[in-house]
Amino acid sequence: MLMVLSKIFKWKQNLSTNDQYQILHRFEQLFHHGYSLNDALDVLMWDKQYTTIVTTIKLALQRGETFIETLEQVKFNPVIISFLNISIQHGNLSEGLQHCCQMLKQRKEFLAKLNKLSRYPLFLFLFFLLILYFMKHSIFPSFSQLLGANTNMNSVFQNAEIAINMIYYGTITAFLLVIFLTICSITMKQMLTIESKVQLIIRVPIYNKYKRMQITYLFVTHLSSMLTSGLTIKDSLEVIKSEQKADFIYYYASLINDHLAQGYDYSTILPQCQLLQGQLSQIMSKDRNQDQLQKELHLYAEHLILSIESYLKKWISFLQPLLLSILAIFIVFVYLALMLPMFDYMNSM
Repeated sequence: MLMVLSKIFKWKQNLSTNDQYQILHRFEQLFHHGYSLNDALDVLMWDKQYTTIVTTIKLALQRGETFIETLEQVKFNPVIISFLNISIQHGNLSEGLQHCCQMLKQRKEFLAKLNKLSRYPLFLFLFFLLILYFMKHSIFPSFSQLLGANTNMNSVFQNAEIAINMIYYGTITAFLLVIFLTICSITMKQMLTIESKVQLIIRVPIYNKYKRMQITYLFVTHLSSMLTSGLTIKDSLEVIKSEQKADFIYYYASLINDHLAQGYDYSTILPQCQLLQGQLSQIMSKDRNQDQLQKELHLYAEHLILSIESYLKKWISFLQPLLLSILAIFIVFVYLALMLPMFDYMNSM
């Protein structure tokens, strides 16, 4: 349990998505204008909020560590680090930074919208819990004393009190259950194999479609970037596979590469990759040269990033009305549980 909690705490110390985006976006702009890495770091030092991060990077570079290793030290996202690592190996740092900034910008905007949309429902939820607490510990005990030995009224009141207790303890139980499932998911994530993770994601509605688009986007962008640098498909898959990380992209690169080495083609292996979009199989199976394939993969990557953005916007716009509707139902139910016994009491007087 302590190890799990330490992982959660460590995760919270990671560099924020906004900071990662701002730093990489500055690097992209400065490299584009001909700045060296050291000069770019000096420019970043002008912004006081990044002084500590930039100082850490500069000291690590002076110790002989690579740029990628310094990003790991300041807690950049592992996906971003892996993406940049492959880009640097094949001389596509500028393009790699551009794709990473695009991914981080999308994530940053998604988190900002989610935070904005969830703020009001969260406030109502806390207010609702406060009402439940006072009803259970203050209003209902007082009401019970007021009713005294009135049997008919006690029956109505007891039903209302049971309903309030169900909502009160049910809400607490649901909250604790979410915490428990979060801890379990973090623990199981380290224990499950890639195959088990794939099957688990497929069974999760809504999330599985998002994950398929995300993984396909990363895979396609990797391939497109390396084809641009002059590598063949086979060499590109070998490079991705060589990272040897327990991630879906490297797992599928290894699976596809081994399958092709046995003399099969893409049409037989890509449909078996359940977290890759079906359109990828159509693109890879076409008879075209490397330059044409690279362009089509690049266009497909742009299509995927727009599709991901549209998909997230759709579910975010659906989330707030749903949360507000659920809270409204609970609040009306609590109101009726409080007022009906009072009305019955007034009628019996």
